[in-house]
Amino acid sequence: MKVNLLIILIVFSLESCLGQTDKKLISNWNTHPIPTNPDSLRKYGFSFHEWAVYKKNDSVFVVDKKELPSPQLPFKIKVKKADSRDFGGRASILKVEDGYLVGFYRGEWGGALYWVSSDGKNYYKISSHEIVQFINRGGKQYAIEGLAHLGTSEGSIIEIYKPNDKWAVREHLKLPTAPAVIALDHQDNFIIITSKSLLKVGRNAQIFFLVDKGLWYAALYPNSMVIRNNIIYAGMRAGVYHYDLSTGKDSWLLPY
Repeated sequence: MKVNLLIILIVFSLESCLGQTDKKLISNWNTHPIPTNPDSLRKYGFSFHEWAVYKKNDSVFVVDKKELPSPQLPFKIKVKKADSRDFGGRASILKVEDGYLVGFYRGEWGGALYWVSSDGKNYYKISSHEIVQFINRGGKQYAIEGLAHLGTSEGSIIEIYKPNDKWAVREHLKLPTAPAVIALDHQDNFIIITSKSLLKVGRNAQIFFLVDKGLWYAALYPNSMVIRNNIIYAGMRAGVYHYDLSTGKDSWLLPY
């Protein structure tokens, strides 16, 4: 009897683990229509689940956001007291030929963009932009920056370039609302989810509204995005947003 009970427990545990593994593949999530009911959107806004997406071996996976490792530099920086306030909040890191670009986002308390040497012994401040995410396109370095707070939502795409011995920034494009995530489509257009909209930005810096007001506008906070086979997958609170760039059709993916 005890042996049978042990076998049942082992099988149950294996099924649970396999089920969790299967659910990490976005292809095993269930497709639902985009919710429009205010009560449903409100319920999603209070969800405890913050889903994040990533691509590996040409497959799209989804995990709890807490499972994704935070970006880390391979060394400790000895920060001067005068700069200590800047070195806080959510960090973004981009490796460049002479070291690292490090961006900090602290919400309504500000942000900063720094260059750090490859050994961490030297650094300097480039700007006070609130860096949300870096992206490389055609060998050039860009970042989305901005803030959505209370009644304010604003931001831009900036280019980070090196005119002489030091890195500098210039505005590439002002965005209609604060950006949350960015990726490149197969034509190297910027695909951006802002606090309100889904945008495509062409190489000539022209903005196309793919979705003017997305369901995430109800406080679902997009945190990650990947594009595979011309399909956008965006991780956010409660579920994953799915948008077909070829057809313009979207849906809402849930693990049940």
